[in-house]
Amino acid sequence: MSREKYNAEKEHEIIGMYPAIKGMELAGGGDSKLFEVPEYPRFYRPIDTRENFKMLFRGETPYWMVNNGWVFCDINEFRPRQTPDCIAHHQCLDGGPYIDYSKRPKTTKGWFGLELEWEPLSAGATTRPGNPIMPDISEWREVIKWPDLDEIDFQEMGEMNKEYLGTDKANQLGIQLGLWERMMCLMDVDNAAMALVDEDVEEDVIAFLDKLSDMYVDYIGRVIKVCHIDSVMLHDDWGTQNGPFFSLDTAIKFFVPPMKKIVDFCHANDIIFEHHCCGKAERLVPAMVMTGEDFWFPQAAINDVDALIEKYKDEHITFAVSSPILPTGSTPEEIRKIAYEFVEKYKDKGVLFCQDVSLDGKPGHDSSLYPIFADAVYEYSRIAYQDAED
Repeated sequence: MSREKYNAEKEHEIIGMYPAIKGMELAGGGDSKLFEVPEYPRFYRPIDTRENFKMLFRGETPYWMVNNGWVFCDINEFRPRQTPDCIAHHQCLDGGPYIDYSKRPKTTKGWFGLELEWEPLSAGATTRPGNPIMPDISEWREVIKWPDLDEIDFQEMGEMNKEYLGTDKANQLGIQLGLWERMMCLMDVDNAAMALVDEDVEEDVIAFLDKLSDMYVDYIGRVIKVCHIDSVMLHDDWGTQNGPFFSLDTAIKFFVPPMKKIVDFCHANDIIFEHHCCGKAERLVPAMVMTGEDFWFPQAAINDVDALIEKYKDEHITFAVSSPILPTGSTPEEIRKIAYEFVEKYKDKGVLFCQDVSLDGKPGHDSSLYPIFADAVYEYSRIAYQDAED
């Protein structure tokens, strides 16, 4: 079946509005500030944005290059306030009312009773080291108080987010503190790292992570009963800015089996899986491949993304590519030329693209030009893909 040809006038026609987001806080220069996304325009598209997203992961040529991210893109990031960790991280991306975080305590209890302290510089929350809940992994069965998911009002979650999740975008459920991150928060980093190399507690690490993955599967399963979810993003940073936290062998031994269990559950329910992994983790991609996860958005400044795309082009996994520097003082036509070259480079690579917010504030880069870039990437990729057969 032939595709509808690109029509610039028609595809800039506003056909509705996307809902506002009122529950997230970001940081800038160390100063916490509320991040509230107002209603914003929905433009005509030849197919639903959700379907275009899924086409990519079915190995088909999408109608346009998928624009990954949290807001103002093809993804509708979902972090429901009914989940304690979302409140603690000041990351409630949902259809609920305004949250005034200035009137909430800086430290909030998340899952497992973790005292999660909001840190504006990193726009997230973590535990303060020195008093871990579980310093010794061998005691996890006695020490850990597992979250009671029955305490989450999933019915309220579904009712509150009917409009928010009812657009044409791909709804992505975000889960903070995955496997390794959860271990670090429960144990402190040094204790968690030692547990990975201590043969005496190897079976305890494996058993704990297996049960933790069961909890995430249970949580995802309950969410999808009341909310339409197309993708799951699990936060689990496997790298520092200089290299991985652990070796590839360690990743394969401890983290591949529980991660694969979560990924397999997602795939069984037609859900795309994104591993959100900050840091220089390119040496661990073979482990990511083994889990079956669908895509990773590497930090471009410290990972060779182009090399990863080439090396793993025959594997199931794909990557999100960062937007380039948009030079200060550029004209719209100059930005469109950058976008054209970007599409020409990546149009046949089966990748997504995403705004590189790490460039914000860098000398010579003007992030306010990104909407021009993103619109041009849409246009040029639509033209590039319009002759593909469905």
